[in-house]
Amino acid sequence: MSGVKKNIDTKKLDLLDERSDKVKEILGRTPNWMIRWGISLVLGIVVLLLFGAAVISYNDIIPAGIVITSKNPPVYLKARTSGRLVQVLVAPNEPVAKGEVLAEIESTARFQDVDYLQTQLAQYQETILELDTLKKVFPTSLELGETQSAYGSYLTAYQNVILYRTLTPNNREAATIQRQLQEQRQFLRNQKRQMELFKEDLELSKTNFERNKVLFDRGVISKAEYEDASRAYLADQQQYEGFLTGISNTQIAIANFTNLLTKTTIQGTEFENSYTQELENAKQNLITAIEAWEQRYLVMSPIDGVVTVFDVWDQYQNVEVGEVLFTVVPKNTEGMIGRVTLPVRNSGKVKEGQRVIIKLDNYPFEEWGSLAGEVRSISEVPKQGEQALYTLYITIEDLNTSFGKEISFKQEMQGTAEIVLEELSVLERIFYELRKVFSRN
Repeated sequence: MSGVKKNIDTKKLDLLDERSDKVKEILGRTPNWMIRWGISLVLGIVVLLLFGAAVISYNDIIPAGIVITSKNPPVYLKARTSGRLVQVLVAPNEPVAKGEVLAEIESTARFQDVDYLQTQLAQYQETILELDTLKKVFPTSLELGETQSAYGSYLTAYQNVILYRTLTPNNREAATIQRQLQEQRQFLRNQKRQMELFKEDLELSKTNFERNKVLFDRGVISKAEYEDASRAYLADQQQYEGFLTGISNTQIAIANFTNLLTKTTIQGTEFENSYTQELENAKQNLITAIEAWEQRYLVMSPIDGVVTVFDVWDQYQNVEVGEVLFTVVPKNTEGMIGRVTLPVRNSGKVKEGQRVIIKLDNYPFEEWGSLAGEVRSISEVPKQGEQALYTLYITIEDLNTSFGKEISFKQEMQGTAEIVLEELSVLERIFYELRKVFSRN
């Protein structure tokens, strides 16, 4: 059996050798090691790619537009009415103070007259002038345009106050009543003094009557004498009661005069308060009218800063409503902040505290590098318009770039903000894309 097996194995070797010769005839030569190990090499590369895709990661970002400005941003001053510029009072890059007039748009009022009126109103705020002084301080010749009607009402109310305080009709009436009241009180004192004196006479008359009555009862005097004493006593009693009635009437008159004096005084106070209130209302209406005129025809700086002129080149040029004439840049920037307008898409991934890479248009990123920032706050709802946008505020510590260069701060610098959401590996991103494709199917 073993011999038979050896014969079979020898035949197989011969067949293999025979086959090997045929293969050599077909190939011509033996394959090199690259071809023999090619499959292993490809498999190794695929494994390395998968490992690298799983290990290598980079930031997931959302780009958005950004504007860098100071925490107290510059103020854009627009024309509130259309018209011709009468005068331009500032030059470019000139420092201005809060409330300073930069330009005037043509109107029916003279700026000098309005300014004079404002000065006089402030100077004589608590003083009531005499009538002659009023005409000098507040002349009727002022050209105030739209505020002329309010100025006329103010002068009328002012004159009413002066005339009332000069003529004082209620005060004169009150003085007359006061004099009559004093006379009545003096008359009452005289009546009481006379009554006290007559009261003694009445006592004597009563004593005389009682004595005559006793004498008449005893028959000492005649009936005629007794009747005379009785009539005298009755007459004295009647006169005494008359004194009491007169005193009562005088007291009633005094009470009436007192009430009348009180009413006159109250009425006078009411009239004076009414005229004073009318003057105050007229003054406030005039001030409001002046402020409305200023808001419409004057361009004034609301802050201290430096003015920048845009399209104003001639004081007689025409301007339109809403046209930006000046920009006032504040002196103190009080730090920087970035304002980002973020589209609604993917905005749910943005959170406070996330890192922001800022690339400015003024300073090319390839040459200057980028700035670092951090999301400070996010608006609760998007701002509606042609496109719904969220507003983000970005905290910027300084203007040192990633290349170690320092950028000079300028207001309203624009650029691109890349909000860093999270780090994702290449494999995760491929997985997300595949999941998106399969979810569509």
